[in-house]
Amino acid sequence: MAHAIARTAGMQALMATSIAVFAALSSAAYAQEATTGGVGADAIVDAIADTDASDASAATTTLPTSTVLNGQINLNTVISDVKVVYDDGSGVDATAASFANDFTAATRGSTLDLTSNQTNSGQVRAKVDVTVDEIDGYVGANSVAIGNKVLAGSNFTGSNLAIGQTNNARVTATTNLTTSDGWGQVHGSATAIGNSVHGAAAGFGNEAPLNATSNQTNNANIKSSVNLKTDNTNHAAFTSIQATSIGNTATYGSDW
Repeated sequence: MAHAIARTAGMQALMATSIAVFAALSSAAYAQEATTGGVGADAIVDAIADTDASDASAATTTLPTSTVLNGQINLNTVISDVKVVYDDGSGVDATAASFANDFTAATRGSTLDLTSNQTNSGQVRAKVDVTVDEIDGYVGANSVAIGNKVLAGSNFTGSNLAIGQTNNARVTATTNLTTSDGWGQVHGSATAIGNSVHGAAAGFGNEAPLNATSNQTNNANIKSSVNLKTDNTNHAAFTSIQATSIGNTATYGSDW
């Protein structure tokens, strides 16, 4: 089995698993995401709801406020590059992820009052190359490149979110898959996003208003590409190829 993961230094990993932050808010656990698109508000709220709702009894009538100020500026190139060559591919899964600015904030029992400003002026590139001579099982290759990313939310209380994001540089995600023969599943994805925000509040029966303001500006090219080359398509039991490019995306959800 070959498994390769590359992460930009100081950055947390791929977007979809970042929902796991909300499943363990107060413990600050963070697990990586490797999906190919944005995450809906329902998914975020459902992930928050997985937290033990019995703790709601600990909430007081007058709740404290957690004030968080975040400022991030990236001025240089951010690159992740993964290359895998395998003769007999059984369980090959390679991921390359590059984030210029990545920020996560979460509270449990106190109102989240967040002000965040992110500016990216450096190119962001993620590239993964996977070559498998003979497929024998699952072969996957994923690349994710994001200029600015914020994931924020609260448990048992509301959230006040003021988010500003500006991306001034090219964001590119490239996935190359080459296979020769064999049986199995082939999956390739590439996701490139200029600015991304996910915000949520879960009350578990308590009032949990979500007040959010977001300003997103993308001034650069956003490109994603997936290239698949195979000598014998009849032997691939299942092939999934997806490329997603987004300039600005914002998703918010509140569940009382």
